[in-house]
Amino acid sequence: MHEVKLKFIGTSDTAGTPVYGCNCTACSMYRESGRVNGPSCAYIDFGESVIFIDSGSDLLLKIREGKKFIAQFLTHFHADHAYGLLRLRHMAASVPCYHPKDERGFADVLQRPHGFRFIENRPFESIIIQNIEFIPVPLVHTRPTHGYIIKTPNKSIAYLTDCSDIEKQSLEFLKEQRLDCVFIDASYDIVYDEGKHLNFDKANKMINKIGAKEGFLIHQSHYSLSYILKHKIKLKYPYIFEGFEYKLSQ
Repeated sequence: MHEVKLKFIGTSDTAGTPVYGCNCTACSMYRESGRVNGPSCAYIDFGESVIFIDSGSDLLLKIREGKKFIAQFLTHFHADHAYGLLRLRHMAASVPCYHPKDERGFADVLQRPHGFRFIENRPFESIIIQNIEFIPVPLVHTRPTHGYIIKTPNKSIAYLTDCSDIEKQSLEFLKEQRLDCVFIDASYDIVYDEGKHLNFDKANKMINKIGAKEGFLIHQSHYSLSYILKHKIKLKYPYIFEGFEYKLSQ
């Protein structure tokens, strides 16, 4: 039996790393190593089939080839999480795409879905696919946004991006799940805070509030990474990077 894994294609904010023309510590480190970290998106790999979580990378097209594309889950319709839909929708298949209610959508994908069947989430109501339970959880962001609790027979995790806060109902629901792991938005450092995302300090505290056994930070900016490198900060819950994998089958 193939091991089921959550695999991260990218874990960055919309700018990615390195940023063109930027010589900050993080961008320089990435550039020197030849690495590129794109916008945050992931997929569940069953071996012969996949489920995508967000769609902000053209690499999804390569991953899909040779595998059955079962479903797409969107956290929200901001471009860095949804622009991959523009090409994915032209597939010769019919695939459900679960998303929060947002009539604006992204570009013309709701009006011209082609191969996608867009299905609005009902907050806190389960969606069962391939023996995995997905539960949409409302988050505070600038567009209607849902994180997802993902439950397999062996693991219970939460994917929470993008968010600037988690309101009481969602937070209490997350705490009740007794999660094994939380992946959470931490775009900002502790100096810069626009109110659209969590900074790494607030994200660490949010994981403590949720009470997960394990936690990781995603959706980082090159500024937040540079700040951590410059000040040699050691976080209780660290950032993860492109290519990170988490086992769901054990």
